[in-house]
Amino acid sequence: MPAPEIILDRWVRKQSQECPLFAGYLGKLDLDTVEPPSFSSFLRFVQNTMNRALQLENANASGGNLHPPYHFDYLQVDYLRVKGRPENAYAFEHEGFSFIAITLPLVQLLWDLSFRLSRSAVVQGLLHIDSATTRLDALQALLFQFQLTFLVSHEYTHHVHRHCSRVGDGIWTEFLQNEAIGGLDSQAQELDADGYAIYLVLANFVRGAARQGAIAQLGGQDLPSTEADDLLLMCFFVALAALFGALWPDNIQINTSSSTVRIEYSIRVAKMWCAQNGSLPESWFSAERFNALFRAATECIQGSAPPAWDAHIEFLQNAAGAEYDSLLLERFEAIRKRPAEPVVTAIAHA
Repeated sequence: MPAPEIILDRWVRKQSQECPLFAGYLGKLDLDTVEPPSFSSFLRFVQNTMNRALQLENANASGGNLHPPYHFDYLQVDYLRVKGRPENAYAFEHEGFSFIAITLPLVQLLWDLSFRLSRSAVVQGLLHIDSATTRLDALQALLFQFQLTFLVSHEYTHHVHRHCSRVGDGIWTEFLQNEAIGGLDSQAQELDADGYAIYLVLANFVRGAARQGAIAQLGGQDLPSTEADDLLLMCFFVALAALFGALWPDNIQINTSSSTVRIEYSIRVAKMWCAQNGSLPESWFSAERFNALFRAATECIQGSAPPAWDAHIEFLQNAAGAEYDSLLLERFEAIRKRPAEPVVTAIAHA
């Protein structure tokens, strides 16, 4: 059997010729062509780490369902020929592998967001980061790892929770052309993937193998355990808020799911994780704290917060928003309570 990199490259090139959705897709990204070389080396390190974690997945991770081995990789695209947004992610099975693929433009977006966040005086203040004693490049790298690990875990969930099998072509595409939002089931599946990804990321960085390195990157080796948890959760949510804000569809309607809804559900999931793992108390998740985090994060996106932010917050707080939230929560809980699919331990070592 050919290596997964070859299979992926052939598949993408074929899709680019036959499927309008993949117009402008050139194949697997050749990391040797990425500039500067330091960024290329970092992307290769992240990819190898992700793939080692995915290869360690235990047999129970997908609820006992057999599936092909995983492979994570990056895709090269031609900006001028891509239909829709070039920043995209995919989950699909092909020729004996479960692929998770992210386009280079999406990776570059994450890198740019993490740079903006790490250099923001407001973000540094919220994280109690002293730029004179903390390497901002290390903070940027950690925020980038939070974002990319969340995205890969999100796509992984589309595989193990069988979301891919419920779409017509078996390809889960995060950002479809001219489609700001799907139906209620699709929205609930996205929230399900977000929730599972959050469990995996927090298990890794807050309680798992990545904790010590993450704290060291921030110069917090001597912090008490609770303060370290506080710092890591703050970093995670400021990174997540920037990610959701940057990928907010321009034409999304006020009365449909949005980045605001995904953030709200992310908070709920993180509360559950913290309660189950003896981490931060429920009082930590105050509206004041998260308003400050989200404002700081979104102001790093082209210098200002998304104009529809306040309108979406207001919608969630009125009667129509409460009814929508109730319907979405019902679908979310139904998906989440499908036959047991225990959290995979492999990703916790990414």
